[in-house]
Amino acid sequence: MSILGFGGLGMSLSFFLIVLLYPSYTAMEKLMPIYIGGLLSGCILGIFKAKLNASGYAFILGFSITVMLYLVWMNFPFTMAYSFAFLAMVVLVMWIVESTSTLDIAISPFAYFGGFILASLIFRNAEMYEIEGSIMSIVLVGVTGAGVSLVMSLFKAFTETAQAFRKKI
Repeated sequence: MSILGFGGLGMSLSFFLIVLLYPSYTAMEKLMPIYIGGLLSGCILGIFKAKLNASGYAFILGFSITVMLYLVWMNFPFTMAYSFAFLAMVVLVMWIVESTSTLDIAISPFAYFGGFILASLIFRNAEMYEIEGSIMSIVLVGVTGAGVSLVMSLFKAFTETAQAFRKKI
């Protein structure tokens, strides 16, 4: 899971680097090596770093939910209810998954966002602009899901710490 968590962090940092340094009209073929480099360097760092849990699940969740949303919008009419249902899945999964440390909690939103970016790169040639609201929905679930994964990890860590403290009293 550490490999996936740090891989997602590498993807997110690659995205932020691209946004800061490259104009919006830059061809994707020029940007793909930066994304792949970020993913691979993050994965390599994950091999040697601390053991993480929640961020790896967040990466898988960000990737799978984004893929599911693309597939849903390609086959069914757009309704915002699907987006909120997938956000509810993020809340549920991130509530179940335990974080191993503060580092794990801090990396979780970036890992989720990295999974979202990876799935979006896979579907970059899909003609989603024809389905009104679909891109907005996918971005909403990507960005909000990253925030939700952070909040849920923090909340769960807080409740676990509070229960452990309560047992000591």
